[in-house]
Amino acid sequence: MIVKKLGMVSGGGITGAGYNERKVAEGVARLMAMENVNAAMRHKVELLHEAGFDCAGEIEKYLKERSRTYGNTKTTRFQFHIAASVKGQLMSADELTDFARQLMAEAGYGRQPYFVYYHHDTDNNHVHILSTRIQPNGFPIPDHHDYARLNAAANRILSSDINRDIQRMFTYGYLTEGQFANIIRSHGYKFERVEDGYVLFRGGVKAATIPLSEIERHISQENDTRKERAKQLRAIIRKYKDGIADGKVQNVENVKGHKGQKKKYVRRKVNPDIRKIKGSNGKTLSQEEQRHLSDLLDILKTKFGIDIHFQKDRNGDVRGYGIVDHNRKMAFDGSKVMKLSELIDFAQKQERKVSPLDIYRNMFSMEIRKSCMDNIMSIRLFDGSEHTRTMSPRQSAWYFNSSESERENVAIRIAATMFSTEIFESVLLKYPVGDINSRIGSVNIIKMREGGRAIRVVSFDGFSATYQMTADELRCHARLQGEAANAYLRQLTILRITHEDATQLTNRIKELASKSTGSITLPLRQSDYTPEQAKAFTSHQYTVLTRLMPRDTSSTHSANREWEVGKQSRYNHIDNQQSGTQLTM
Repeated sequence: MIVKKLGMVSGGGITGAGYNERKVAEGVARLMAMENVNAAMRHKVELLHEAGFDCAGEIEKYLKERSRTYGNTKTTRFQFHIAASVKGQLMSADELTDFARQLMAEAGYGRQPYFVYYHHDTDNNHVHILSTRIQPNGFPIPDHHDYARLNAAANRILSSDINRDIQRMFTYGYLTEGQFANIIRSHGYKFERVEDGYVLFRGGVKAATIPLSEIERHISQENDTRKERAKQLRAIIRKYKDGIADGKVQNVENVKGHKGQKKKYVRRKVNPDIRKIKGSNGKTLSQEEQRHLSDLLDILKTKFGIDIHFQKDRNGDVRGYGIVDHNRKMAFDGSKVMKLSELIDFAQKQERKVSPLDIYRNMFSMEIRKSCMDNIMSIRLFDGSEHTRTMSPRQSAWYFNSSESERENVAIRIAATMFSTEIFESVLLKYPVGDINSRIGSVNIIKMREGGRAIRVVSFDGFSATYQMTADELRCHARLQGEAANAYLRQLTILRITHEDATQLTNRIKELASKSTGSITLPLRQSDYTPEQAKAFTSHQYTVLTRLMPRDTSSTHSANREWEVGKQSRYNHIDNQQSGTQLTM
């Protein structure tokens, strides 16, 4: 709840009457209460409103008549006009009216005549309260520090609601303190980070304090549910980004008005942070791009209950963003769902012919960025894993010297060459060749001569193998007991064997690429391959992948990729599962 003071009018005017009555005539407001107003005036206003007439003159005259000073003050600022706003539609018209009565009593206006109007011409429901500062004895009610005083009163009235908000925040899943900060923002609070916690503010005054120890106690752990939801969020964002760019998705209309009255379209406020975002060219986004991004944020909020909060550096430039998913009660780092550069890119993609490289488009997404003097390539595979490597000067020259139409294909070949082992690992884990787990007889941890620890695996046919363990794996295993610990070792073993298989496939493809290009040997580093060698490598790699993967996932390219949205049977109607609202496509 935020309370604002409006209309500091000198000269004895009560201009708020005209403003609120005009909103009533437009159908986006209605008079909810008339307190400390005599019966004759109440009847007159009710009669005129019922007949569809404006009562601005009558209300202004009534309040002026009750603003006589009798020479006890020189002030001519008689009007007391405030607005109390709640985030979204959390409070109904009746609840806001009851709050207005409590607020007026807390602020010392409980015996003054006042009118309460309920407005719904913005995304946030709110009430306007109109009264006079002049008391019956002719002295004005002091208005020093009204903003802080009124908001402090609001926080006292809603103290139980504030406590409920804090308890609700802790029902969300978050992995970092920064994600919890975004949850605070999503609940309509501002905050200040202090040494031992967070101080929450509402309406510019202190509302509550959350200890840092309490925040750390509720931190969640990464799990499959979060990973799956991140993929779904990415699919949702991609779908509506593409629809907005193509002009096929219309924004959710924000139309207000009472039944039987004229409806009014209300333009949504543009998030001011959008104006501070810079594109790949280092310049702020164009007006069209800003409008597209604003429409996307509106759709995500109204249709799916997804809030996006942008993070700025010390200079005020946007460097990243966070996501709060109110539907599933989870907070995410935006980069784990979709890179900021991809989120703000609404360039229309040209229709592309079916190509063998489409198998890679179904498997991973890429990003190339500058870091100091080097170019960095990052890919996100269909299993959610991310990998990053530095591009060689030869690869950078090949990529940046390519034509615009060929640049994406070049990036795919570079990525497929650099991350070949990782690609095969993810494919073999999803589409295994044989049941590795059934071949494993026993697993245990042994001490190595050099002091480290390793997994010793004995297969059912009597053969054994040893795999070095990392410090993180040992710590994770130490927290487990019994069957869980054994299952963890078997899982690590499957990953090690899969890595060996992926490495073997990559090496065999290198041999084929060497023969087909007439090279005696290929460079040791795949990043040093010439364009011809990289093309030959991906050509042979494509053949192997098509044999390992089911035909329906490797034959064609689809906009709704399975690894992003889930299985068709489950997510085919993803919009209808999230909300009852339908958008025009």
